[in-house]
Amino acid sequence: MTFNMRKIVGVALLCFMFAGAFLWTYESRKFEIDPDSVEPHFNMSIKPTDISEETKRILNIIGQNVQLFDLKVDPNQVSVIRIWVEHFEHGEPKENVIDFGSGIMVRKTQEQSGNLYHGQLMFSIHQMKDEQNEERRFSITTAFMDQGGSSSTTADVHLPLHMGSQVTWKNDVEKELHLNKPLTLSSIIENDGHTVSHSSSAVRQYDATGEWPEELGRHDRVFLIRMMLQGDE
Repeated sequence: MTFNMRKIVGVALLCFMFAGAFLWTYESRKFEIDPDSVEPHFNMSIKPTDISEETKRILNIIGQNVQLFDLKVDPNQVSVIRIWVEHFEHGEPKENVIDFGSGIMVRKTQEQSGNLYHGQLMFSIHQMKDEQNEERRFSITTAFMDQGGSSSTTADVHLPLHMGSQVTWKNDVEKELHLNKPLTLSSIIENDGHTVSHSSSAVRQYDATGEWPEELGRHDRVFLIRMMLQGDE
């Protein structure tokens, strides 16, 4: 089976599996949660999804590094959820690997959950070495899923064969969302010849100011997976 075919099969399997998981969790949320007993929470937020051990086992079998987030937004404020992946080489920005937006629609079932819109964001990362061409294929898939279906896109980046050290960071707490305010959900950092040290404070600084932090600029290669809510113009 070719790399492209494996990638297509893997993405299809992931979307099918997580779409089913979303429907199950949405129904559970709708019927099991008592609004009067819920602790104080953000009106619009994103947080890591609790993934079952069985799901983790399947992901390990198909060799996918997957990150999944639960999303809730106010459809009266938000019309588009934008997802993109920024790429930097030695501190210099490259073209975004992925940049797409998914529109949202209000459905009758949402009236039962306080008119909030629930969905999930998925990011899948797969790396494959191409010894013949002396390069590494870095494949990133982003997907958006809700009760009405799913949409996804995949892009490849061709990188040096030997990556040196690599570290992946993922936001692991619930974060409040605001219109037109970018939020970094995950980062992948590489240094070709030495150990990577990284703290989330640099990412948070970038989110808050929009200015590229000196700490991130010291790395050979940085990928940032980001999102933003947008309203009607």
